[in-house]
Amino acid sequence: MKTTVLLLFCLVFGLFQAQFNSEFPTNAQVDIEITRAEELAKNNPAQSIELANEIYRISKKTDYRKGMLESITILMARYFDAGNHKKVIDLSTEAEKQALEAKDDAKLANIYRLRANSYTELGFNNESIVEFRKALTIAEQITSADKKNYLKSLIYTGIGSHAAHVNSPLDSVIYYQKKALESAVHMGDTKDFMDRKYHLLALCHMNLGMTSVASNRIKDAENYFGKALEIAQNKTYPVSKNLEVTILNEYAWLYHDQKKYSQAVYYAEKAEQLEKAIKIPYIRRDIYEVYFKSYVELGNKDASKKYMNLYTKLNDSLVNEEKKTINTPVKKMLDEQGKTHSGDIQKILLLSLGCIVILFVGGLLLWKRNQKKLHDSYAAVIQNLKKAHEQAPAETIQQEISSEKSINITDETVKMILTKLEKFEKSQKFIKKDLSLTSLANDLNTNTRYLSEIIKLYKENNYNNYINGLRISYITNKLYENPIYREYKISYLAEACGFSSREVFAVIFKKETGVSPSYFINNLRKDSLEPVT
Repeated sequence: MKTTVLLLFCLVFGLFQAQFNSEFPTNAQVDIEITRAEELAKNNPAQSIELANEIYRISKKTDYRKGMLESITILMARYFDAGNHKKVIDLSTEAEKQALEAKDDAKLANIYRLRANSYTELGFNNESIVEFRKALTIAEQITSADKKNYLKSLIYTGIGSHAAHVNSPLDSVIYYQKKALESAVHMGDTKDFMDRKYHLLALCHMNLGMTSVASNRIKDAENYFGKALEIAQNKTYPVSKNLEVTILNEYAWLYHDQKKYSQAVYYAEKAEQLEKAIKIPYIRRDIYEVYFKSYVELGNKDASKKYMNLYTKLNDSLVNEEKKTINTPVKKMLDEQGKTHSGDIQKILLLSLGCIVILFVGGLLLWKRNQKKLHDSYAAVIQNLKKAHEQAPAETIQQEISSEKSINITDETVKMILTKLEKFEKSQKFIKKDLSLTSLANDLNTNTRYLSEIIKLYKENNYNNYINGLRISYITNKLYENPIYREYKISYLAEACGFSSREVFAVIFKKETGVSPSYFINNLRKDSLEPVT
C-alpha cells in the first residue's frame, strides 16, 4: 500500500513538474525559441510575432532579462515590417530601458533606429532625425566590425528614407542610400552575418532603384531592381519574403509608370502569389492598386473592377483601423459628454422639428430650381467636350505678347515658357500629386516669378486654379470617353487626376463644372443608357 501511495505521489509530482517546466522553460530553451522566432520572420512574420510575444511573457515571469530584450526587439522589427509604427514606439521605451541595463550597444542602436523609422513613417520628422543621430553615435561604439557595419547600413537606409519623406534633394537621398550599400558591402560572409548582409544588399539595391525611378533614370532603376531580385531569390542566402514581395511590387509599379501594363500585371501576379503566404495587408493594398490601374489601361473592365473593389475594401479597412487607434480616446470623451447633455439635446430636437418642417417646404422649391441649374451646367460641360472631340487637333496658336507684364520679361522668354506650358499640358504631368509652382518652374527651366506672371496673364488664372482646371478637364474627358471610369469610386477618380483627397476633388470639380462628380457621372450613364447604381 505504501509503495502504491509513493508511486502515485511521484507520478503526480512528475506531472506537476513537467507542466511547470513547459510553462517556464529553461533559459537555454528560451534562447532556442528566440532563434526560431528570428527564422520565422523570413517566411511567416505573423507567427514570429506570436512566438516573440510568448517568449517575452515567459521571460518576464522568470525575470530572464536577455529573453525579454531579444523578444521585444524582435517584436519591434516585426511590427515595423507590418506597418504598425505606433506599436513600435510603444514598445521602444521598455526596450531602451532593457538595452541600457544590459549595456548592449548593438541592441540600443537598433532600438533607436526602429523608433526613428517609425517616427518618420508617422510624420514626426524632427523626432526621427534625433533618434537616427543617437543610433549612429551608439553604432560607432560597437567593437564588432560586422555588427557595426550591419547597423550602420540599416541606419543610413532609414536616414535616406527620412530624407525622401521631408523632400530633400534626390542627391541627398542617394548619398545616404549609397552609404548604406557601402556599409553592407563591408560586412563579412561569416555564418552569423551572411543572411543579414545579403538581405541588406537586396534592400539597398531596391531603395536605389526606387530613387532612380523618382529621378526618371529608368535604366538604372531596372538594373538596381534586377540586382535586388536576384539576391532575394538566391537560395544560398535566404532573404525574407517580405523584401522579395516588396521588390516584385516595385517592379510592377515601375512598368506601370512606363505604361508597360502587361509587364506590370506580370510582376503584380508574382507579388500577389508570394504575399498570400506572408500576409502583409499594406503590401497587398499596393498590389491591388497596381493591378486595377494597369487593367484600366489594358481595357480589361472586369479585372479592373475586381481589383478596384479589393483595393477599396482593404484600403478602407486599413484606414479605419488607423482611425480607431487615434479616435478611441476622443470617442470616449464624446460619449461621456453625450450622457451629460442628453436632456438638453432632446429639448433642442423638439424645437428644431418645427423649423425643419418649414425649411423643408422652402428647400423643396430651391431644390427644383437648383436641379435646372445643375442640368444646364452639365449640358454646357458636355457641349464643350463634344466640341473638343469634333474639332481636329489644334495647331500651336501664337499668342500675342501682352504689354501688361508687371515684371520685366523678354518676349523671347515669354514665347519659350508658353511653348513649354503647351507641351506640359499635352504631357499630362499636371496629374502628379506633388506638383508645385517651384517644381514646375524647375521642369520648365525658368523661375517661379516668371511662370506665375505668365500663367496669370496668358492663362488668366493663378497657378493653383490653372493646375486644378487642367486636372478637372482631364478627368471629365476620361469619364466622357471611357465608360470604365464611371464605375470607379470618387476617391479613385480624385487620385487619378492628382488630387490628394476626395473632398478637395469634389469641391474643385463643382467649382470648375458647376456640378458634383456623382451628378456628372450619373447623367453620363443616363445619356448612354447605362444602369445607374
